Amino acid sequence: MASPLHALLDELAMWTEDLRRRDPVPFRAPEPGGIDGLGPLPALPDPPPREGTWTAASPLPRPGDETLSLVARAAPGRPRGVAILVPPWKVPGLGLLRGWRRLLLRARLDVWTLVPPRHLGRAPAGERSGESFVSPDLRVFAAALAQTVAEVRLLAALARARGGEAVVVGLSLGALAAAFAATAAEPLDAAVLVAPPGDLGLLLERTRIGRRYAALAARA
Repeated sequence: MASPLHALLDELAMWTEDLRRRDPVPFRAPEPGGIDGLGPLPALPDPPPREGTWTAASPLPRPGDETLSLVARAAPGRPRGVAILVPPWKVPGLGLLRGWRRLLLRARLDVWTLVPPRHLGRAPAGERSGESFVSPDLRVFAAALAQTVAEVRLLAALARARGGEAVVVGLSLGALAAAFAATAAEPLDAAVLVAPPGDLGLLLERTRIGRRYAALAARA
């Protein structure tokens, strides 16, 4: 059960979201065939450093978002391997994930925190982090999700090539991309998925954000 503070923050977040005016986006059904981020990967680039920002060509580039980006943090001593941390939707800054990084570093895993497509420095000009990642246009959403899946898979392959354990940790919407990546050919030692329950009806009925989305769908 959520604490009163968390419930208050949830109410505040939904209230501020409802103050923003947005142009309507029509629904569009996805292309047949599902997510295309599970195909063959390109040749692996040079791996990230143990510390610092790293960029490479995205394995599934999209117009205006062709460059994969991450921030690497080194575990103390000799690391056991690498944890790929996939953030939640609309993350406003990677500093919010410092608690997750600390846990993984304490487990002697170097941490590669992915900047997801259309987030932070990868967001289109003038757009908030992640604003266009999720859309009623399911072809747009599928493309963003597929790009994330391909990038997580590329990082998993780089982690495996470096030696030691390869782990992926996905948070909220990041857990969806991590789950798809965990089904691919690149071997993982562990996949940790931290996300809401998969019961959409329960979410729409019992959470503030779910009730908001149900009301928006009804009005549409």
